[in-house]
Amino acid sequence: MARPERNSVDYFPFLCEEGNKMFYLEETYGNDGFATFVKLLRELAKTEYHFLNLSKPSTMMYLSAKCKVQKVVLEAIINDLVDLGKFDAGLWKENNIIWCQDFIDSVQDAYKKRNNKCITFDGLLILLEGLGIRKPLKGTTKVPVNTQRKEKDIKEKDIKEKYDARKLKFSSTLEPYLEVYGKDFLNDFYKYWTEPNNSGTKFRRELENTWDLERRLATWAKNDKNFKPIQNGSTQNTGGFSKNR
Repeated sequence: MARPERNSVDYFPFLCEEGNKMFYLEETYGNDGFATFVKLLRELAKTEYHFLNLSKPSTMMYLSAKCKVQKVVLEAIINDLVDLGKFDAGLWKENNIIWCQDFIDSVQDAYKKRNNKCITFDGLLILLEGLGIRKPLKGTTKVPVNTQRKEKDIKEKDIKEKYDARKLKFSSTLEPYLEVYGKDFLNDFYKYWTEPNNSGTKFRRELENTWDLERRLATWAKNDKNFKPIQNGSTQNTGGFSKNR
């Protein structure tokens, strides 16, 4: 029986050498700086797909309590880690998402005996785009929410989060094929198979009685006249995709 896919780790290596970055954190924030960094790495280790989405205030509050520092201190430490190059600047500034490439590189050994590979940065972008998490730079004015709609919105949000979680799981199965088919091809494939039904409770993939991902991808590529093998890291797919696949 095949092992189930797993996208978290129980441990990660930590270099003993201090380095200039850790020295700066300790000099600026005392022991809180170093301790917070280590705890952030621990959260990355045990979180699915090794990224932290801190766009919700409640998540930021939880993490500050976990790190035993004030929220403003946590935000300052994260911003400094971004400036120091430890966390990805684009994902943090645009979406409040923590991604640490050094951490990803350090846990590759843990995935060697697994059926699934560790997520890559490009794979993460596919996940985030599929979930609708990635968005333009902040700066637009927010419209106040009608208080009479709050209860309904909360229920709808709960349903959507469960629905999105299933889409996230489906999207993770595509990540191992990124080097074969490329980002654009897989995005088209993902968007087609995650189109919702009329009630919005299931997406197209969930309505299939049988499913062989490799065969579906091969058929999709065969039927797409615009698809060509990857060249210089990206697929040459200049047209749209047919829904009769």
